[in-house]
This record gives sequence, C-alpha cells and structure tokens, in this order.
Amino acid sequence: MGIIAKVGARLQWLFGPCAAEAAAESGVIVRQRKFTALSLARTLVLGFLQNPDASDEDLAQMAVQCGADVTPQAVEQRHSPKLVQFLEGLFRRASQMAFGSQRSLAPLLDRFASVTVLDSSTITLPDSMAEQFPGCGGSYGGGAAAMKLQTELDLRSGAVHVSIEAGRSADGTTPRQLVRRGAGALRITDLGYFSLAVFATIVQWGEHFLSRLQYGTTVSLASSTAVDVLEWLGQQAGPFVDQAVMLGKDQPLACRLIAWRVPPEQANRRRQKLREETRSKKGREPSAARLAWCDWTILITSVPQTSLTPAEAVVLYRARWQVELLFKRWKSQDRVAVLSGATEVRQMVRVWSRLLAALVQHWLMIASAWGDATKSPSKVCEAVRNLISRLAADLRRGRGLLRTLADLCRIVAKTCQRNKRSKPGTFELLNDAALLDYRLT
Repeated sequence: MGIIAKVGARLQWLFGPCAAEAAAESGVIVRQRKFTALSLARTLVLGFLQNPDASDEDLAQMAVQCGADVTPQAVEQRHSPKLVQFLEGLFRRASQMAFGSQRSLAPLLDRFASVTVLDSSTITLPDSMAEQFPGCGGSYGGGAAAMKLQTELDLRSGAVHVSIEAGRSADGTTPRQLVRRGAGALRITDLGYFSLAVFATIVQWGEHFLSRLQYGTTVSLASSTAVDVLEWLGQQAGPFVDQAVMLGKDQPLACRLIAWRVPPEQANRRRQKLREETRSKKGREPSAARLAWCDWTILITSVPQTSLTPAEAVVLYRARWQVELLFKRWKSQDRVAVLSGATEVRQMVRVWSRLLAALVQHWLMIASAWGDATKSPSKVCEAVRNLISRLAADLRRGRGLLRTLADLCRIVAKTCQRNKRSKPGTFELLNDAALLDYRLT
C-alpha cells in the first residue's frame, strides 16, 4: 500500500471506527440529533487543524461541511466533561497507531531497522486536572496539573508515537524505556533517559542505543581498571576519541565511548547554564570537576565501529533536535499548550482537539513531504490548512479523499521549499557527515 493510500485509510479509521469506539466509551452521544460521533470528531479535529483559535462560529461552519447543520450555540452546548473524555480517548487511540513512509531521509538511517528519537514535552493543564495529571507545582514541570507527551519520532520513516503521562513523572521511569523496537533498531536519547540497566536490556534484544555519558558514571578500559575520564581523555590524540570501554561497577556494560573537546565559547556557555541550574535546584555552585566536564561532549553507543564512524555518531545525535522541532511546531503553530477558553472544560476540549489536529497534520506531512530534504515541515503544515475544507467534504461523502491527498502532494512538490541556509542542516549532514561544520579542538 502506497503512503497516500495508507494515510487515507488512517484518516477514515480515525474519523470512523475509532471515533465510534471512543464515543461509546465516553457516552458523549446520548441522543443522536445533529451530531454523530463521526461528525463531532471531524468538526473539532479538522476545525482546530484549520484554525487553532477557532471560535464556536468557526466550528459550526466546519460542522456543516462535516454533515451536521448546527448553530454556534449548539457547538457551545456540546462542551461537557463527556466531550473531554471522548476527545482524550480518541487521541490515546490514534497516538498509539504509529505508521511511516517507506521513503527514507538518508542512507545512513537505512543501516538500522529504525532510528528512534525519544523525548518529552510538558503541557500545563487547569488545576482541576491535578488528580489525573499531577504536575511538579513549579514553572519547569508545569503547575499543579500537567501532562507529559512522551514522544518517539522515527527519523527513517517519520512515524510518531505519543504516550500521555503525568507531568511530574520522570523521563527515566517512563514505560517507553523498555519498549522493544525490533532487532537492528537504534534508539537515541538525552541524559534524562540514561540508565545502564536499560542499555543492557536493549543490547540483549539485539537493538542499539546512542546517548550522552552521564557525569559520575564509572568508566573502565579493557584492563578493567577504572579511569578518571577527563584525565584519560586529555591524554588522547586526534579530534575524536573512539574507544571500547566498560560502564558501571556491578554489571559492567561493554560499549563504545566517542568523545571530542568542544570550542571554548561552547564550553563556557555550558558552564554558565550549569551554574544557573545548580544554584536554582541545589542552592550551591557546581564542583570544579563537573565544570571541567563541560569541555567535552561524550557519547556512548552499542553500534560497532564498522557500522558507524565518530562523525556519523555526532550527526545522529544532533538529529535528536528533530523531535524538538516537532514539539515547537505543535506548540507554536498548533497551539497545543495554550489554555484558551472561559471554562476548564472548554480549555481541555481545545487541548485534546489541538493534539489530535497536530497528529493528523503530521500524518499529512508524512504523506506529502517525508524523505524530501528540500521541504520545510513548517511550510508543509501551513499548506495542509488550505485543504481542510476539501478533506472534510471528502470524508463526509466517502469519496475523493485520495485525490485530495494526491493534490496535497503536488502542491508540496512545487512549493514549501526550505529557506536557504549558510550551513548544512540535519538532512544534509545525514546524507554526508563530511559536511559537519563542527570545530573540534
């Protein structure tokens, strides 16, 4: 099945059987009048995809296109806890059904069964949601109530998987830590997910990991002698250190350590940030050894040297930024983190509707642009908005959907070009690691 047919089938499933199942579970449709479960889902998701700040009048206009002739007052009256439950159930179902394109971004990624970037983003919720979604009570992890989007993005195919967790839950304890991705898969994570036990399990499964090395981790060489990491690194020659090591004490984990000294200006920025965070969280200055750690970037990986060069490891770890850009699009373009609405129910209706809209938007971006390094994902997402009315009509009539998706692909092929850059971006680097403009010292 081609990607257009695959996305078309996924949209019909979301706004058909999936919506009906979520409606039955929530009881959102008591007496069917104007709205059905299907037209209600299409109205809210497509309405907020077309305009993230849609008013009740805007949604009523979308409802007519979706087959429900209602007034703005009828839309307003639909806002209830059951509607919130319906949309949450719909999102939880939709976000578990990850799929992607067969068109890969770069040959480097094709060396692995998948190349998954795992990261999270937090959304502050109304205080009344604190029991279901407890937050950290501060600005960093949201307020009294917050939800965390544990998100995996496959750089090979564009497939995205989202799990909803409480805002106060730690990244290192998420169930996503121990999800099997298949033999030959590569998982890329930041220090929030650092766990030698998890890495060992990944290796046992025949999968691979790529991560930063956490400060204070015991590092031993082949002689099984623990070393002072910074002292040992300072004795190595060449721009990169690429060495087989053992990590940990009780059950040492064999892997590769790849390190390079960063430019002084970058090291100084790291030290400034470290000082600010340590003062804020612990009320003291970081140690001299911890400050000296900022002079180096140190990666660890289970991928053998024959399959990945040090420069390619740098490029892959830098590609982790793509999931941050995904979060940025969701929050800036799709406004998923904005609590708008006069009541908490209206606010939560918008949160779940916008999250669903962002997910559908990503599916459409996969269909039209994934694997094409010349396209701007942000511009593609804006182009999607212009075809929402056609999508609504196609879904209502039950025909024409594939033609509209094909038209979207043609529009994106002729437009949505990435802006010119003075330096190579992630896609260029994935295709040629030699372009890495990183001053090693």
